[in-house]
Amino acid sequence: MPERKRIVALVAVALIALGAWRIVAVISATPMLGYANQFDMRRISACVGLWPDVAASERLRAHPEAPIARYVRGERRPDECYISTEVVFAAGAVAIAAIHGGTVDVRVLGAIKATALLLAALALHALFSRKPSWALAHALVFALVIGDPSNTLWLNTLYTEFSAVFFAYVSIALLVAIAAREALDTPARPRLVRLFAVSLVGLGLSRQQHFLLPALIALPAAYSMGRPARHAAIGLLVVVCAIAIVQFAALPRHPTIISANNVDVVLGAIRPASKDPAATAERLGLPRLCLQSMGATWYEPMGESLESTCPEVLAMSRGRIAALLLREPMTALRVLLRGWPQLQDWRLGYLGAIERQRFAGAEAVRAVVGPPAVSVAPWVTALPPALFRFLLASSLGLLAASACACLRDMARGRSAPLALALFALTGSAWYAIVTAMFGDGYVEVSRHAQLAAPCLYAAAVVLVASLFAPLVSFDIRSRRTAFASAGFLAASAALGGLLSMVLSTAMERVPMAIGVVDRPTRNIVPAAPLEFTGWALEPSGVAAVELVTDDQRLVAARYGLPYAGARGEALRLYFPSYPDVDAAGFVAELPAVALAKGTLDVRTIVVAKTGTRTEIDRRRIVAERH
Repeated sequence: MPERKRIVALVAVALIALGAWRIVAVISATPMLGYANQFDMRRISACVGLWPDVAASERLRAHPEAPIARYVRGERRPDECYISTEVVFAAGAVAIAAIHGGTVDVRVLGAIKATALLLAALALHALFSRKPSWALAHALVFALVIGDPSNTLWLNTLYTEFSAVFFAYVSIALLVAIAAREALDTPARPRLVRLFAVSLVGLGLSRQQHFLLPALIALPAAYSMGRPARHAAIGLLVVVCAIAIVQFAALPRHPTIISANNVDVVLGAIRPASKDPAATAERLGLPRLCLQSMGATWYEPMGESLESTCPEVLAMSRGRIAALLLREPMTALRVLLRGWPQLQDWRLGYLGAIERQRFAGAEAVRAVVGPPAVSVAPWVTALPPALFRFLLASSLGLLAASACACLRDMARGRSAPLALALFALTGSAWYAIVTAMFGDGYVEVSRHAQLAAPCLYAAAVVLVASLFAPLVSFDIRSRRTAFASAGFLAASAALGGLLSMVLSTAMERVPMAIGVVDRPTRNIVPAAPLEFTGWALEPSGVAAVELVTDDQRLVAARYGLPYAGARGEALRLYFPSYPDVDAAGFVAELPAVALAKGTLDVRTIVVAKTGTRTEIDRRRIVAERH
């Protein structure tokens, strides 16, 4: 038996070395690899004064086509600073830039983050050393999940996503370490609990979105400590409460971010999901004029300034939005359902990943690095939508099953490391999904819910690894772990199958289409034939796009045209899993006579192949008078 443990320990160390090799290969590559800046990196730049080495007029702009390797020291912009634990890592790069004449290669920042990851992995391996099966499972997660390029491409960036992934990894691993010690009748040492608390602080302060995530992870740990460690448990609860208060109430948010989030959630997600938009608007305290902007986002205001069409939504409190969702739970469920297909984009193809190459994605990264850059993300993105729907539904089933198992074991005074691990991983994933959609609507929902991908991937790795626990250790606990894992697999598959059938039926009835009308750009137009152009997608496929006016005029659009974004990029980069995405453009022409009375209300309707009709744009067109 000691010989077997030594072999397992060596395999675990080898897997950690494999993960380190994968990480180093990505962050040190030439040309530089890392997700490009679609604007949000500016928020950390504003905190530390580290900017891309481009013309001064270009530093504050987005550069989503490709990442930039060289950064320079510059002014700090406190009013735009997004306070995050990402600043801790960025500060190291700033210090190095100061030593090297004010410039630094962003790969230095990647090296700082990679060092933190490797040190954390080695420390966690030491914690799991008494439990060979868990040491091996942790090493597999590090090698396969943490080392996946979909995660390591965040290292050479100033995005807050890295700090979220890093501290979630450490926090969940420490939760399992504490539970494993309890299972071995070895109470967690105070130092271990303090490290757990510090990691929770790092997670909670990584993004405002995660202000309640530490509580989700810490509550099972606090309960499992029980009476022997009551003071430590109370201390954890105080910490997570403090994180929520500081993040939600104390840290400042830029007014523009607040307004953008409100518009994206209320007008872009909640209102289109409501069966009675007028009643929903009334409950939110919005005037009827705001109905004119239904479906609008901060970036697509439908031809008018939202300050004039619906100013009330810009300063709406999140408490009012939460109250509405509690009052209209079916609207909340439809919001989640409409965003479900967009979650399949794990590769984030709209963010270029290779220096000086336009929108080079996961496949191109592998061509640069080779085998270390093999990623699960393109595989998930390429899955048939029905299979992805089943897998995602199964993760909800796994969340429910693991939560029930945790409650059962806690009631019996037992510690259940496997159930806790699966609950923390799937719970964190669905927390990220829900808060992404209700935090910023469907705008880059796959990136805002980015933490879900590594958590679900890790849950799958842990679940499969646990099936083979008896091969690592012959004690009775390993057999129980294997049986529990098989039970979780069966329960999640059964619940996932049932839920995916319900989802499929619902998706045939709920308006699911997404799209944008990008012309006309203004709603005050010449009294002449007026062209409407844009794009539309639907999970079941688009049968037709129609313009419907308030005088009952119906204009059929030509659908199936090529469409390119503002930078000439393909729509597939944003919505790779939708059918007909390469020919999703449409054009329709309103005759001049339609504007004879001077004003015209126009709605753009997408008709799905299942027959459902989705309104994607609503605006009042006004003819210019000379």
